[in-house]
Amino acid sequence: MVDQRTDRAHSRSDPTDPRLSRRCRYGLLAGAALLGGAVLWHRVRGRIADLTGDGNDVITERHAGAFVVRRRLDPDRIEAVLERVDRRCADGDPDWLLGVDGASTASLFLDRSSDEPELRWYVEVPRNELERRDDPATTIAERFPVSHDAVVPGDDSVDGELLVHAVHPRRPRTLEAAEAGLLGRDELASDRTVDVELVRMDLESGLPERLADWLAGVSRRVIDGELSLGPIETWSEEMLEAEAMYTESVVLERRAGGYSLVQYMETAEMAAVYEAYYDTWNPVARAAELVLGRVLENPDDVLTYPIESGTEPLAHAIDPDRFRHPSEC
Repeated sequence: MVDQRTDRAHSRSDPTDPRLSRRCRYGLLAGAALLGGAVLWHRVRGRIADLTGDGNDVITERHAGAFVVRRRLDPDRIEAVLERVDRRCADGDPDWLLGVDGASTASLFLDRSSDEPELRWYVEVPRNELERRDDPATTIAERFPVSHDAVVPGDDSVDGELLVHAVHPRRPRTLEAAEAGLLGRDELASDRTVDVELVRMDLESGLPERLADWLAGVSRRVIDGELSLGPIETWSEEMLEAEAMYTESVVLERRAGGYSLVQYMETAEMAAVYEAYYDTWNPVARAAELVLGRVLENPDDVLTYPIESGTEPLAHAIDPDRFRHPSEC
């Protein structure tokens, strides 16, 4: 077996290594495909059409929104907060974590990757619910599920914007080992339940940040119905199926000190996601590799499994009627 350190070092210098694209596969896919030009587009188009049809059954950011809400923690009182979360999970009511009307998927994470620990709450809401609110981002932030005096508001200077959202058309509506659709950290740490991850990837400054802004503009046009990504959305359906990826989102976070991509993943088994991707060849994915290898500040952070993200899943909840198809949003 090749030593992982040697393998990771090789992957940094070899832009054709397939692991360079896994962690931001779909979010940078659009940019890579468009930058690839007409030749690549036509090569991909026929192959995807043969594989999966028109792709109209896949939920994207056009149909649902996803938010990552941050709250800082007193580092000396983390255990007290964890005990509070554990008690809420023991109550077995998923509504406290889903937080807002219409929310379908929610996860809570503890981020210890810096000297200032944070709770991060991921929540997914269909567009038909978001459109009922004048300021959905503020409304959702106000419904943060953990109330404790050791939990304080996050940095308001961070601007988050959804780049990508994708949903498996047959994702489960029940959770193994959870009668009420709610899992705590003990269940999430077992091998019998769903895997959820939240991974932050810092971007290099300069051109990568401009590319991220451009992708955000593309996503806004997709959400507004002004643009269809066509075969790219269809290819996403193929990959979701191969990986058993239930829910995937990429949020762009802009800070004064730089940009980051935050990727959420809900899947049957994270190891299987990696295995399926290694066995897959697709010209659009290979083009995305070249982009990813040049935009991430530390590609090694996300090249190998298990993921070393510095985050720990504390709770995960799903609505028993959560949406699977665009017609349900």
